[in-house]
Parts: sequence; C-alpha cells; structure tokens
Amino acid sequence: MTSVVDASLLDDRIDPIPGIDLARPELYRLLDLQGVFADLRREHPVFWHEPKSRAGFWAVTRYADAVRVYRDTGTFTATHGMTLDTVGPDRDPGSGMMVEVTDPPEHRRLRRSIGAFFSAGAVTAMEPAIDDLVVRLLTDVRDRDEPVDFVAAIAGRIPTQVAGLLLGLPAEDLDWITTRTSQVFLSGTDSSGGEVVDLDGQATQAQAELLAYFAKLVRSGKGKKRSGVRGLVQRLAEGTGDREGLTTGEVILNSLNLAIAGTQTTRSSLSSVMLALLQFPDSFQALRKEPTLVPLAVEEAVRWANPVRHLTRVATCDVELGGKAVRAGDPVVVWPFSANRDESVFPLPHVFDIRRHPNPHIGFATGSHSCPGSGLARAQMRMTLKRMVELFSAAELVGPPRLVASNFLLGYDRLPVRFTAAESPGPLTRELTKDAGQSSRTTEGD
Repeated sequence: MTSVVDASLLDDRIDPIPGIDLARPELYRLLDLQGVFADLRREHPVFWHEPKSRAGFWAVTRYADAVRVYRDTGTFTATHGMTLDTVGPDRDPGSGMMVEVTDPPEHRRLRRSIGAFFSAGAVTAMEPAIDDLVVRLLTDVRDRDEPVDFVAAIAGRIPTQVAGLLLGLPAEDLDWITTRTSQVFLSGTDSSGGEVVDLDGQATQAQAELLAYFAKLVRSGKGKKRSGVRGLVQRLAEGTGDREGLTTGEVILNSLNLAIAGTQTTRSSLSSVMLALLQFPDSFQALRKEPTLVPLAVEEAVRWANPVRHLTRVATCDVELGGKAVRAGDPVVVWPFSANRDESVFPLPHVFDIRRHPNPHIGFATGSHSCPGSGLARAQMRMTLKRMVELFSAAELVGPPRLVASNFLLGYDRLPVRFTAAESPGPLTRELTKDAGQSSRTTEGD
C-alpha cells in the first residue's frame, strides 16, 4: 500500500484555510465546520495545515485516504502520540507499553492481552448488568418528571459505571474518576463562567492524578480481589495459559487508557446520538415503532457522532498521500469527523438515517488500531436506545447544548432534555423497573 514519492510531485504546503485553526478547541463552539470540511474533501482532500496554535500537519479529510493511513502502520506510525496536543517528533513515553501508541508487531501482544476481555462472549456476559444500570438510570429520570441534563444523568454515568465494573474499580472512587476522565481531553481556555480557566492545565493535572491512582491500584491490589471483584486491572497482570501477563507499567498505562477512552468516547457518543434524536424526532418515533432498528441506529449514531474529531500519525518515510508529497517525520492527522461524511461513501451524509445500510464508518477507527472496546461501547448504546424508546414517548431540547471544550473529543458536557414518559412501557422494562424500585427501597431501608 505504501508508495514512494514521485520526484515530479510538488511539495505543495499551501494552507487552503489560513484563517481557520483546526487545532483550536474554541473554534468548534463557534462554528459548524461541516461545510468547510465538505469543501476540503472536494478540493483539498489532503492538505498542509500550516503552524498555528500547534505545529504544522497534513490533514486527511477523505474516507479512502483516512482508511489507508489507519491500516498502513508501517508508513504511518502511532508511536508519536494520538492527538494534536500530544504528537511530537519524539516517541510517546508510553510507546511499546500502551496499545494505542504501539505499532505491530509489539502491538499484537498488547492487543491480545487486552482483547480477550472485550470478546463477544465477554461483552454478552456483561449485558445483563449494563441493562440493569440503564433501566435504573432512565427510570430515575422518568420518576423525577422534570428536565434533566442528559450528560450528567445518563451519558456520563453509564460508561463510568461500566468501566468500573470491567476494571474492578471500587464503587466509592467512580465519581472522582468521572470528574478526572472528563477533564483529560480538555484544551485551550474557557471564559464562559466569567473568568478565564486554564483547561490545558486541568487536563495535565487530571492525567497525572489518574496515572497516580492506577499506579497505586495496581501495586496494592495486583492479583488480589478488590471489593470481591477481580476486574481487568488484576487479571491483566495475571495472564493465562494462552496470553502473557503484562508488566506493572503496561497494566497501569493500559488500565488508564481503557478508563479514559472507555468513559469519554462512549459518553460523547451517547450525548451526540441523543442530540441527533432531538434534531430528527421522526427517528425517535421510528425506533419506538420498530425496535429492531436499534442495531442499525447504533452504527449510524457512531458515524454521525464521531466521538473523536481526529487521530494523529507520523510518516516514517517519504510517501505520496492524496497527491501530496509527505516527508518522513511529518505529522499526519486523520479527521473521521470529515471522513464519515464523505459523499462518495455515504449517500446523503448529513442526514441522520437510522436505516442506513451498509454503513462502513470509521468512528472506531479501522485496521490494527481499531478500538478494542467498540463492542462494549455498542452494547451500552444499544441498550440505552432500546430502553429509552420503551420508557419514553418523546423528548425535547429545553436549553442550549454545550460542546466539550476539546479539539479531540466531539461530545457535549451539557444537554438539557425533557422526556415524556410512555403510557405503557414494554413488559421486560416494567419488570426491570419494578426490580429497580425494590432495590432502591431496600437500600433506603438499610
């Protein structure tokens, strides 16, 4: 797949959007960039983004080029960092130990150790607990009968609770972890509250605190039960007959990565799909009438939501990409935010179509670096959509949504919604909500 640069190609480093800085997080709260990216796909599918708030990079906006970069790990390495805020000329400190910033062949060993916990069988085994959690949270929203912040009430809580269950984290730590993981990908500054807040500083501090937390967790509980649960943190260190246990450093870094990625990308997807259902209310009603559409709706939700705006790679050699001469050492940034709206692959890409099929989106990347937890993320989204349209007959936006202040994550940190309770939820949901109410009363009595 790798092509040597033709000497006749011009080293065309002319920025077609000199007035737009794609690395500036504030930009995404100010502008809807889908029109800009549509023009770029048509006229400049691969282009040089000159140095602005970050160093210069090649931007990849078209589906075919994005897939090529993802799959050709020999030419486009992930070992220099995965975001515009972390990519650099040197290898990432976690390279060789953390799966996201490690390339084959070493990547395969790490992926094999982690992937067993995200197999179809492992996800299926977790589904009853996820379903129970979803029903309890949605039932609480229904019983409150008042507008809620969907992010705080649902989208932020489901993935954190599931990550806690998967990793074997103490329940009393989950609120703290939720707060810290939600800060890791913040960038820039925020003055919406009346004073200027250094979000870059918050992100750095949150990352350091989470790293210290998982280091303490692994070193104090390695191979032991915590609160009666042997979670992934402990089992990664132990290994099995068909896979190696990871080193202490590898367990710490990959547990940290799974906690952050697993909570924040799923939170972003859930909040974005909720907004899509609000913007396309016919889709909400269609899911109520045809719940068998939920799996297709989940795939469309990921395509539409694009939980991450970009992922970075670095060229390992001189190569032609999209007619441009990319030099060894150049950062190459894939924008799935754009690739998943590529008109040559997705008919009517700006329409949220819950019947879309086929749907070869790259919302979870593709190739060896495709998201190992995508099956678990899909399960959470599937159950949330299924139970939501059973318990509620309608939903409406009752205030302005607010995007996360990030150039990396595409999601919302505030989404005020008013739900209308369904007159007659499905029989299984009735049984689950009854059990949830009994569990709540038992807890209160204790």
